[in-house]
Amino acid sequence: MVWRRAAHSAYDTAYHLVWSPKYRKGLLTGELAKRVEELFREIAQAHDIAIEELEARVDHVHIFCSFLARYAIAQVVGWLKSESARRCFRSFLE
Repeated sequence: MVWRRAAHSAYDTAYHLVWSPKYRKGLLTGELAKRVEELFREIAQAHDIAIEELEARVDHVHIFCSFLARYAIAQVVGWLKSESARRCFRSFLE
């Protein structure tokens, strides 16, 4: 267990996120799966999200992560989904 500390608090958050891509279901394989994993790690690093486990399967993605208490879960999911989708569309569909 890793406790994160802020000015007046200490906390340990852990989230298990699972979702299916909206488009192209069943295509998270090969280069696309590798790129999705890279993108999630880049986005997490930019927003100070600690990814403990990450797996892109054929039709869904699993992420076990923790992040600062000042972020809402909806905000973190929004970053991961929107930024990764935008970059994937640019890389693979143009």
